Amino acid sequence: MSAYADALRKAVTPGCTVFDIGAGQGIFSILACKYGAGAVVAIDPDDTIALARELAANNGCADRITFFQGLSTDFQPSVRADVIVSDIRGGLPLFEHHIPSIVDARERLLRRGGTLIPMRDTIRIALAENTKAYELHERPWLENKFDIDLTAGHRFACNVRTKAEMAPADLLSELQDLLTIDYRHVTDTDATAFATLSATRSGTAHGMNLSFQSELAEGISFSTEPGVPENVYGQNFFPFQRPVELAAGDHVDVEISARLVDGSYIWNWNSEFRRQGQSGAPLKFRQSSFLGKIYSPQSLARQSRQFIPPASEAQQIDQLCLSLVDGKRSLEAIAGELNAKFPNRFTSASDALNHVANLTARYR
Repeated sequence: MSAYADALRKAVTPGCTVFDIGAGQGIFSILACKYGAGAVVAIDPDDTIALARELAANNGCADRITFFQGLSTDFQPSVRADVIVSDIRGGLPLFEHHIPSIVDARERLLRRGGTLIPMRDTIRIALAENTKAYELHERPWLENKFDIDLTAGHRFACNVRTKAEMAPADLLSELQDLLTIDYRHVTDTDATAFATLSATRSGTAHGMNLSFQSELAEGISFSTEPGVPENVYGQNFFPFQRPVELAAGDHVDVEISARLVDGSYIWNWNSEFRRQGQSGAPLKFRQSSFLGKIYSPQSLARQSRQFIPPASEAQQIDQLCLSLVDGKRSLEAIAGELNAKFPNRFTSASDALNHVANLTARYR
């Protein structure tokens, strides 16, 4: 918060226009007003924006803040912003629709020469030796107290990245920059990066620690790397297929890629271990978050382009429901028609009303 507050104070000029994307409770919007903004738009799809309205009123800012409940990509401004502030990352900047939203905001919502907060993020990487972090990927699959063979599940567990809090002593190599995302210029949602990590001491490499450093404005930054106070982002742990013993001076060549697919990132991390004095083929791991998910042949078949979805009553109900949405009928009227058409499906009028309300809310 302190870094964001400093960046806003530096960027806001008297009477300027600020857009707060992913506003949540509207704290950045309120700060922008306190620093002299003339108009602020708080944008968030969540109902939390109702609290933001109340907080704005309590802080004397309600007359300068306009609230838009929805996605920033659906917002149509009457004027462009002088400053756009956002914090819609996850544990890493490559997260869901973060980059597409920022690209859209930069191209469509920000005036030429305007300010983006944050300005750039740099993902950092190091080898990690942390037994506690690796336990989530190893137990109960390879070891458990019930004498049950669960080894078949290990191939999924070792392809799942997790949130972890590590200290500098948990790092087996120096932290180094892996990938920089400059929000003033980025256009591609996908990324691939390479690094060579050199062990600075002997130890067991359990995986890789990924953190990020954010430059909100020139001279104003914060970091999530090991050694800084714990924050909401945390660090990411990418496990190896199995722990690997390394000596000081051994190298690990890594390739990490992230590809946005249907609103979520698929991460791939490939590792090649080069030990000093090693003869023969180097040890290689090929891992992916895709391999961390369990798919049955039946569920994959339903994703095939040749698959013919069978007709069902549930589809007929939703089809009728949406056909009755014409901008004139109330939810109660639509629910009444559904209940009359499918009396065996709904146990009561309120049951039908809940179904209609939940379905139509997806299209707000």
